[in-house]
Formats: sequence, structure tokens, C-alpha cells
Amino acid sequence: MRSFRAAVRNLVRFCDHAAGWFLIAIVIVNLAAVFMRYGMLSAISWSEEGIRYLAIWMTFFGATVASWYDEHLDMNMFAGSGGATFQAWHKAILHFFTAVFSGFVLWQGSVYVYLNGMQTAPTTGIRIYWVYGAIALGGLLLLLVSLAKIWDSIDPPTEVEAGEKGQLM
Repeated sequence: MRSFRAAVRNLVRFCDHAAGWFLIAIVIVNLAAVFMRYGMLSAISWSEEGIRYLAIWMTFFGATVASWYDEHLDMNMFAGSGGATFQAWHKAILHFFTAVFSGFVLWQGSVYVYLNGMQTAPTTGIRIYWVYGAIALGGLLLLLVSLAKIWDSIDPPTEVEAGEKGQLM
């Protein structure tokens, strides 16, 4: 199981870097679009669509990273309740619900790719499966993170990689 966790951690690190590069690309395309539209009086036709698609990929990769490092929003009423065993099972159950949701996102994203993937985007002309594929891949990545977190709840790792919120105090 340690090798599975290490593989998921490497995927998360890749997603972290990729989300950062997507953000950089979004900023560059946006700045170029503004300069071209107002400075050169000639718009880039694909800029808004490209930014939207990059933002979708960045969102799903960023959600994976946020989930791994426990930096996402949550409302945990039982964070200070019970002993260590209760806390372990509580965290495992919460991650199980996240895994179920992630499986649903993976399934629906796959359905979208299958049904609509061969359509093309209006201005860029790319196949829509590149957009809907982000939903399916994001669901898969979140599912892998959730499975690793379920196991970590039952058998905690030696090193803690979570943010401050992940620490029970």
C-alpha cells in the first residue's frame, strides 16, 4: 500500500505543477488578448475559449492537490470528539463519501466524453473530449486521492503532508 500512496503522491505533485503552469498560461493568454484587443485593435478569436478550457483543467488538477493536502473547505463537527479510533474511522468515512462523489464525477465525465466528445469547439476547433476529459480525469485523480486518504486514516503514514487544517489539535 505504501507504493500506491507514493504513486498517488507523485501524481499529486505532477497535478500541482500542471495547475501552476495552467494558471501561468491563463494569465499570459489573457494579457495577450487584452493587449491585442485594446492596444492593437485586433482581437484574438480563441482567447476566451482557450482560457475557459485551461481553467477547467486547472480546477480539476487543483482540486486533487487541495484534497491531498487537506486545504479544501470542510465543515467537520466532530474534529475534536472521541478518541484516536473514533477519529480514524470518522476520517475514513468522510473520505469514503468523497470517493463515492469522485466515482460519480468520473462516471459522468466518461459519459460526457462518450456522448459529446466528437463535437468540436466553436473557435478553436478542438474536440470537446479534451474538455470533458478533464472532468473524467479529475474524478479519477480525486478517487485515487480519496482511496489513499482512506488507507491513511486507518494506517497513518510516518510523514504528514497535510496543511495546518489536517492537523488535529
